[in-house]
Amino acid sequence: MAWDDSATPKVARQTLVDRLLASYTPSDHHGISLVDHAVVGNVLYTVLEHPHGHTFIRQHLMQAPRQGDPSRWEYHIRDEGTPDIPLQCPPALLAQSTAPGEIAAQWREATRAAREDVAARKRKIKKLRKGERLAALDGSEVIFVRAFTASLFIGRAPDDTEEEEYEYHWEDIDLLASPLPDE
Repeated sequence: MAWDDSATPKVARQTLVDRLLASYTPSDHHGISLVDHAVVGNVLYTVLEHPHGHTFIRQHLMQAPRQGDPSRWEYHIRDEGTPDIPLQCPPALLAQSTAPGEIAAQWREATRAAREDVAARKRKIKKLRKGERLAALDGSEVIFVRAFTASLFIGRAPDDTEEEEYEYHWEDIDLLASPLPDE
């Protein structure tokens, strides 16, 4: 882990991004140079060119420390294909990677598949209508009322009155089995 010093969390993150990008000059990192980059949440994705001619994706996982000075951001670097890394790399950067090796290719494919799964989930959620019955992963049912946030929706149990509404997590719903057919 490395540290960055700045005054506020938001400024600290941008300062850290700027410093990380500036570190990829043609004369350092054994000839590795910056081709492109994007920030998704607290992950800086960079496309780097290796001296042997291929490009690869490097991820800088950034976070403000949980304890201590909140203006001191941590980061951890992982290269494409490292296990347990975020699968949210933008498609434009994925298309630029020519990293050799099966692990890197599998990571790129898994990232593309994860992005498509998220997109399909969003499309399915947009089509839901008030009153449709959803299948919960625990085997119960939830009556959909309305979408609330990216991770929550408003619903009620089948036995509840229409005035009783609660927040439910999308992750607890089997969207492949939902909506359930009318009885």
